Amino acid sequence: MTVSGLSINNYQLQYQLLKPEAKAADGSTQRQEIAAIAAPAATVATQQAPQQDETSKQQEAFLSQLMDQMLANRIGLDKQKYDEIKAKMEEAQAEKDALQQQPQSPERDGKIAALDAKLDKLGKALEGLIEQANRNRENSEREKQNTDAVAQYQLTAATGKEPKLFL
Repeated sequence: MTVSGLSINNYQLQYQLLKPEAKAADGSTQRQEIAAIAAPAATVATQQAPQQDETSKQQEAFLSQLMDQMLANRIGLDKQKYDEIKAKMEEAQAEKDALQQQPQSPERDGKIAALDAKLDKLGKALEGLIEQANRNRENSEREKQNTDAVAQYQLTAATGKEPKLFL
């Protein structure tokens, strides 16, 4: 049974509970029967709710990943390299944070300085990757404009032939 089917059944059961009955005794027994039927239906619905939440979270994550990939393709960014650099930066930052929690020592300070240098290097690599993506996008836009201009010229040159009058 689907969730919508369960909710329709619940609405029907609630309607039957609210419907005035001619015989009070028959109505109370009928209400008890409906309540007994509605209880298992409600537990099934509550069991399906976490599954739906998990599915919707998975769909949301997939759509987010798809949008990121489409955006990266649109601007000409190598998404794989970008993700690798970001992962290395996060890893280095987590290691630096862990070192900062330790007591101060010359060895710890040296490691933190090395991690800072590594983070700067990765940040510059990330900036370089973005700049490269911008250059690639600008070049592709220029090429597209040039091909559009050539196509426009060919179109106007082709119409420069003898005009023909069709009657």
